[in-house]
Order: sequence, then structure tokens, then C-alpha cells
Amino acid sequence: MLFVRTNRGLSLTEAGQSFYRDAARLSEQLGAAIARARQLSLTRRDVVRIGNSLLNPCKPLLDLWNALEDKPDCTLCIVPFVDTVETLDKVYHSLGAEIDVLIGACDIAGYSDFLQIYNLGTYSLCIGVPRRHPLADRARLSPEDLRGERLILLQEGGSGTLDSVRRELRRAYPEIILVDSPRYYDYDLFNRCEQEGALLLTLDAWRDVHPALNTVPIDLDYSIPYGILYPLHPAEHVKQFHEAIERGEGGAGKGGA
Repeated sequence: MLFVRTNRGLSLTEAGQSFYRDAARLSEQLGAAIARARQLSLTRRDVVRIGNSLLNPCKPLLDLWNALEDKPDCTLCIVPFVDTVETLDKVYHSLGAEIDVLIGACDIAGYSDFLQIYNLGTYSLCIGVPRRHPLADRARLSPEDLRGERLILLQEGGSGTLDSVRRELRRAYPEIILVDSPRYYDYDLFNRCEQEGALLLTLDAWRDVHPALNTVPIDLDYSIPYGILYPLHPAEHVKQFHEAIERGEGGAGKGGA
């Protein structure tokens, strides 16, 4: 049995957790194999490889591309990957190797050392609440509602914005128990919150990532920028792809980490 379903929600059994970890590893290997096969089979030099995962879905980027009237002559190839800390670290640090561009949150410290960012907008902060939790049915939360709760958020030093959130919560709401996440959010972290009954500082863009967590807006006056991530030194056709997106957006989003 992989899941336990009760009137309070859905959770993984120990066997389910083991199955998920093994499946994630296999899925990552399969995605890498598919990407390598595509690279070998595609002889054209104008293929733009776009990363896609649950936490970094490529649909917003494809929507921008499809809306353009003035496009360079290039082919798009979707490259799937799994949201694990190890994979995310590899993807971010090696853009241009197997993946040329992806879209996602871009307020992680140190990005500018190994990639460029084109800002598109902002994500709103929310709280991921396990469905069996007393706060799960709230339409909106305030920091006062979190007193005495365990709140998982990105480890200190990982994001300038979230570091500011952490400082405000420590100062004004010391009763909230702040718990560090790994360097990057991954799918295991969402599972952990559901299993432990902890709360997760998350984003509105991740509303549908985990079926057993409700994503509830939080009254915090902060937002996280998101945009297109691409290499420091992109290939010419990738540069043309980015420039076409920038022209379509009016050039207002160019920026860095």
C-alpha cells in the first residue's frame, strides 16, 4: 500500500515514500536519457532546449513564444527533469549543456555567477497547508495565525527576499517556529510538510504542485521575482530566442540576480 487515505487527507506510507524516491531517480535518469538522445538525433544547430519540471513549468515561456509575431527560425525541444536538490543544482549551473533556458523563481543568491535572468514578473507568497491541518480551509492567513506553528522556508542566505521575511517573522512573531529547508525547494519538501503536518512558505505558482496541500495566501508584503534563466554565454540561436522574447515583452524585464 502506497497511500493512506482518511477523511483528513492523503499521505504516503513508508512503502510509498520508498517508491517515490526510487521513481524520482528513475524518472531523472529517463529524462536525462531522452535529452541525450534528442541531442544526438537533432542535427540542426538552431534547437533551443527548454527545461520543464513541476516547480519550473515551461508553459508560461511557450505561451510568450507562441504569441510572438516576429520569431527567429529555430526549433523548440522540451527537456523534462525532476525537482531534486541535486538535479536543480546541476541544471542551474550547467545551462547551455543539456538545457538552454528555463523559467522559474529568480531570487536565489549567487545566480549571477553562472547564469543570466530576464525578469517577467513576480510570484506572491503563500502558505502550503496540509489538508488535515486546522488552517487548511482558511481563505487567507496572517502571520498571527502562524503562532506556535512550524513554518518551513528556504535556508538563510538563499534568497534576499525570504531573508527579509525571516527577519520580520523573528522580530514580530517569535512564537512561529522557523525551520530551514534545503538550498532549493524540491518535491520531497512538499511531501515532508504533508507528512509532518508542518506549514510551508511557498508561491502561488506552485498552487497545484502537491494534491494534499492547500495553498493559502498570506498577508506578507513581499513577492518573489520570476523570469527566464539562460546561460551567461548563450549560443547564437539561444541569444536570438531570448532577444525575440525581450522584444515581445518590450524589453522591460532585463535584469540579473
